[in-house]
Amino acid sequence: MPRLTKQATRAKIREAVVAEATENGISATSVGGVVQRANISAGTIYVHFDNKEDMLQKIYLEIKTEFHELMMHAAKQTDDSEMIREMWFSLFQFVSDHPKDFLFVEYAGAAKILTEEQGKQVLKMQQEISGLLERAKASGSVADLPTNVISVLLIAPAMQLARSAVLKDTPVPQETVELTFDRVWLSISGNTALTP
Repeated sequence: MPRLTKQATRAKIREAVVAEATENGISATSVGGVVQRANISAGTIYVHFDNKEDMLQKIYLEIKTEFHELMMHAAKQTDDSEMIREMWFSLFQFVSDHPKDFLFVEYAGAAKILTEEQGKQVLKMQQEISGLLERAKASGSVADLPTNVISVLLIAPAMQLARSAVLKDTPVPQETVELTFDRVWLSISGNTALTP
């Protein structure tokens, strides 16, 4: 059997970490469990990571960065309404493509595993998303509400639908996704004619 490349081995470790953490919890995830699940030697883990904490932190940041980049791709839209829509639907694409990664990010985020410096990286990502929401407010596409309120109105329904789909291992029907976004949009739209 041919040897895996370093990149392929790293991907195998990531998959094992995510599976281990989503099935057993962040605190119960062990290097031994990851080694067994990935079918690699223990030494291989330490080629890529310093220890368990480093492994969990780096994989969390890697997945969080991938998700953030997917969301930020919408920034290229010149129509801010379309930008918000693309960001929202990107969440569902990410969850559909990587359901366990989505859960891992949720669990690891709740476990507060990051160092202070890593926390600043995540904060910067959040500020970039807030900047896009501010841009949409400035253009009048989104109502003049506090950015944190807009975030909650956008993200909470999306996360709830996504979480339910992942935990039930059943995709959200596209009609439900569309209907949910349409109702969310009514709550944040800058077009007051849309509000009841």
